[in-house]
Amino acid sequence: MRIAERKASRRLEMVSCPTARTRLLTDLPEETIIEILLRLPARTLASLRSVCTSWRNLISAPDFTCNHLRRSCLIAPSLTTPRIAYCTGAYRNGLRCSRIGLLSVRSILDDPSEPTKNDCFTEQHYYGIIGSCNGLLCLADGDAFKYMHAILWNPCTGFTFESPEISGEVRFSGFGYDHLSDSYKIYAVTKKQGPSGFEFSTRIYTFGPTSTWRKIDDTPVALFGFPSDNSSRAVKKEGEFFGSSRLCTLNWCVNHVVIYFDLAKETYGHFPLPPRSEIGFPKWCTHLCVLRNCLSVCYLDGRTLEWIVWQMKEYGDAQSWTKLAVIPVPEKITYPGRYFQPLYISESDVLLVFCPSFGIVLCNLNDGSIDFSEIYGSGVRNKPVFSACVKYRITCIYHESLVSPNGLQSNSSKMLMHFIKSKPKPVDS
Repeated sequence: MRIAERKASRRLEMVSCPTARTRLLTDLPEETIIEILLRLPARTLASLRSVCTSWRNLISAPDFTCNHLRRSCLIAPSLTTPRIAYCTGAYRNGLRCSRIGLLSVRSILDDPSEPTKNDCFTEQHYYGIIGSCNGLLCLADGDAFKYMHAILWNPCTGFTFESPEISGEVRFSGFGYDHLSDSYKIYAVTKKQGPSGFEFSTRIYTFGPTSTWRKIDDTPVALFGFPSDNSSRAVKKEGEFFGSSRLCTLNWCVNHVVIYFDLAKETYGHFPLPPRSEIGFPKWCTHLCVLRNCLSVCYLDGRTLEWIVWQMKEYGDAQSWTKLAVIPVPEKITYPGRYFQPLYISESDVLLVFCPSFGIVLCNLNDGSIDFSEIYGSGVRNKPVFSACVKYRITCIYHESLVSPNGLQSNSSKMLMHFIKSKPKPVDS
């Protein structure tokens, strides 16, 4: 027996299937087993971790999860199913709660006329979405006006990790991946009452077993839209993460420019939005998002009542802004600019747009048709799950993965563990 085969014999165990048939995999080299597993979707692999200890160790290994993520991004996108996470406000027994749910993009696209299965639950806690990256969701736990914990959650694997508390009102925040240090970071600008008025500070937390919040300097506060008198009129915003092999940044749209923070260098920069003459005024609710790996900006043109979507083909190059779509606002949407948020473009050129009053709106970029997907939560029909929102971002798109930051073990979040244990097994993918 060859060395590779003997090694596989030691590491792989017998697998039992529901039909009571068993199969010994000792004849397959470990390299072959790894190659087979790398071709399976993330959700399937998460289930296979329970087959045996050796498979759990193999599938959970950083090298394997990194290779699976790279393969799913570059070679086989079907391995990482896109899903929508949302977090909205709710009241239960007169108390303010949060409703967290997950939706399958595929089920929405397959048949918009059928109610989409919605795995969700309500918890007596205040949660909000800061952002997503590589299958990880970053949630805010706490009173947005006094303090915040950041919770890292992988819904596919059940991994959760909670950061230390940061005090103060969080005005700007963001979550993303630093490709140079192979780490995940959260960014927060906080406001506190000081001896001579309001004081702003910027802090970074790198998810790690012994990490703490650290302060950084040279924050361009004026560029973030804070009034000169330090009043409370500024609105908190979550940065949009953009990642490539060249750089990873958090991006905010302020005063007709995009302000970005480089997560690796921890420096700032900016570039303009599409020319004003191209946009036209009045306009409302400019939103940044990432569509087909391009930073995109979306807004409502108040003169024509059209949604306009632009893409930046080359990140940072203002000359590469390209108009992607002009979408007439459906008549049934009475407040078309409020929380308008594009989420995802399918392979068949269907743009998913989030509107709180109607849930997910499907805009076909080829023929201009528009569908409204019915989404119900907790078994309640005819009641939109997006009817109320919390202070943070309401929805985000994420792609299922096996990722968890190196060296971290789940350390907290009873709420999320309750969700993992109690939610029904999805029937869609």
